Amino acid sequence: MFPAIQTRPSLRYAQRGIVLLVCLSLGLHWAVIQGIAWTGMLVSFAKEGTMIEAVQKTFDGQHGCALCAKVKEGRAADEKQPQEAGQVIKKLDAVLVTLMALVAPAGEEMFFAVVREQGVKRNEMPEMPPPRRGQA
Repeated sequence: MFPAIQTRPSLRYAQRGIVLLVCLSLGLHWAVIQGIAWTGMLVSFAKEGTMIEAVQKTFDGQHGCALCAKVKEGRAADEKQPQEAGQVIKKLDAVLVTLMALVAPAGEEMFFAVVREQGVKRNEMPEMPPPRRGQA
């Protein structure tokens, strides 16, 4: 329906890089790593027992794997790091962008002569069709 917006590859890479940096600054990388750890745990626990038991063991917090421990340490280190250094914790604020309104350039004005003609009025009746032969 709508044509695809063509962007330059460098612009596309820059946009993806900005999204990646925002995700890293929000700590979403720990969520991704934790999801990978849970997936691995679920698969390994499902091999040993039923699926319900595997889900219970994965998410109960008592059967954590080595990767879960690393994620927990990493999150704790990220939370303590700005406070230990005495830095002010900065919040990620939305970037305010002024909206631009695109205005089409003014075109040339075109003037047309107004034609006020009336059609020719006819008072005559149209001709009658010719008689048909053989219909009597």
